[in-house]
Amino acid sequence: MVATRVRFDSRKEEINFYFRVMCDITGHKPSNETENNNKIVLKSKPLIETEDNDKFVRILKSNFLLMLYNLIESCVKSGFEEIYEIIKAEGISYIQVSNALRDIWSSYEISNADKDTAKNETYGKRVKDILEQVISNAPILLKKKTVEALAGGTLDARIIRELLKKHDINFIETSAGDKYHILTVKTKRNSLAHGEESFDEAARDLVIDDLEKIKNEVLIFVEDVINGIEEYYNNKLYLINNENI
Repeated sequence: MVATRVRFDSRKEEINFYFRVMCDITGHKPSNETENNNKIVLKSKPLIETEDNDKFVRILKSNFLLMLYNLIESCVKSGFEEIYEIIKAEGISYIQVSNALRDIWSSYEISNADKDTAKNETYGKRVKDILEQVISNAPILLKKKTVEALAGGTLDARIIRELLKKHDINFIETSAGDKYHILTVKTKRNSLAHGEESFDEAARDLVIDDLEKIKNEVLIFVEDVINGIEEYYNNKLYLINNENI
């Protein structure tokens, strides 16, 4: 799970850096910034001026939400993909993987057979090939698109929990914060991606303090998810012999 952990740490630093710069630009003092060399740091005057600072800041805030969603989707999907990659690398067969992964693999393969073929005989041949792969103990291949198919679209806290449950991954949330914040990120990302709101509009009603709360909740939640996937990966809970450990 090294790749996902490195990706999360990098994106987290990127997010925190952007937030600090946004605070500098707006003259805002982050809530966790109290002392620097035993001296309280005060900020009140923006460091730069544009022809329309208010509009510029609104655009910055909307872009910040996009960055947060990018972190959510990129890191969560990366975690699942690392599980699929290790299953491929170890040449694990259908009979060796956990019951949860058997269900995921077979459902995905059969649904794709239905979508990709027009004739009943071709569909029948595809199903036969799947059965032969199971009977012959051939290694299974879980594709990156599997997570997208299971999620059915963009990710929020509810969908991510469902993905973890479908994989039978133990998930412990360390924060009692408002997971609605993650839904806000998803909703705003979609409205920007589909052109329903402009960058000037999307985060208009969110102040810097709101964005800081959203940021903190997103980072804690995603790290909890990665911790759960990492435990599953390290303990090889994707194998049938280990799934009840």
